[in-house]
Amino acid sequence: MLGVYIHVPFCRTRCPYCDFVSEAVHGCPPDAYVEALVREIEAHEGDTESGSVFLGGGTPSLLSTGQLARIFEALYARFLLNSEAEITLEANPDDLRPELPGQWRALGINRISLGVQSLGDRVLRYLGRRHDADTALRAIGMVGEVFENWNMDLIIGAAPVDAWADTLKQSAALRPPHVAAYGLTYEPDTPFGARAGEAVEEDASLEMYRDAESALSGWDHYEISNFALPNRQCRHNLVYWHNEEYAGFGTGAYSFLNGVRARNSVSTRTYLDNPCRKEESLPLTDTEIRLETVIQHLRLKSGLERKYYATRFGRSLDEDFGLSLVRLVNRGLVEDDGLAIRPTAQGFYLNNEIGMELVG
Repeated sequence: MLGVYIHVPFCRTRCPYCDFVSEAVHGCPPDAYVEALVREIEAHEGDTESGSVFLGGGTPSLLSTGQLARIFEALYARFLLNSEAEITLEANPDDLRPELPGQWRALGINRISLGVQSLGDRVLRYLGRRHDADTALRAIGMVGEVFENWNMDLIIGAAPVDAWADTLKQSAALRPPHVAAYGLTYEPDTPFGARAGEAVEEDASLEMYRDAESALSGWDHYEISNFALPNRQCRHNLVYWHNEEYAGFGTGAYSFLNGVRARNSVSTRTYLDNPCRKEESLPLTDTEIRLETVIQHLRLKSGLERKYYATRFGRSLDEDFGLSLVRLVNRGLVEDDGLAIRPTAQGFYLNNEIGMELVG
């Protein structure tokens, strides 16, 4: 089923490492933006049956309860969301107040993704986060009282690296249903871009990644950067990793519908003027879609089943990628049991190599 993504490009302050489409705002995001979202949602054409909604940003937790209700009114009017649909809201720890989780739950939100990033105050200061460790722990407590399903975001490779072990120990003790652990990147167009020399060496970063695997060994390491307790995999992100269709709404949001990848304007002012206008629209060939489907599935521990591929594309996996897959198996990056191809542990560590081999 279709995935639905809502982008909220507003934050109280912008983190110095962030290169997402976002801007600083005082108080709640403007109502004009919410109304633009509603107009774009109402104008959606095509499939409407959806199994997941994800409100990301930016900081969607800045939206008032009334603004969220307006967005969900439009979503429920346009999309068929079944009773099992996963509905996620990203939230910053310092936005949490005791009454908010219950209000979010009453709106139909059933999953919260908390931008914790670290449980070490020195690391949080390095990352330019507004919250400290105690604030994060209080937010986790408030969310955990109301939501059975929630995620904790962590960042690998932020200084000082000696705080990582304690963050992992505390995180594991909290038993979050889901953990997303991503490597810190120093993007050129961010304040951190000028500090790229501070980046942790690759070997040290890989060791920190392995430390996360060890500390979270009781979780299913189902995707390169994601760990889940049973039945807590992020179903919305699985839409992306399966290379299935999704509709994106809001400034800079991407969609992949009917074989076309499109993007909204990255300027909120332009988006407000015409929320249905696409800044980019790229029809993909069948070959490109098949290639991306294989690459994305090989980010998953479960890999790609041959039967699924043949049913979806009417062609065999070996017919399209046989020689590349043999080379990947010989390199120890992929394993093949005849029914499915899956990344090995080394294939997780060197996943970019898998994509390069398939493209080449």
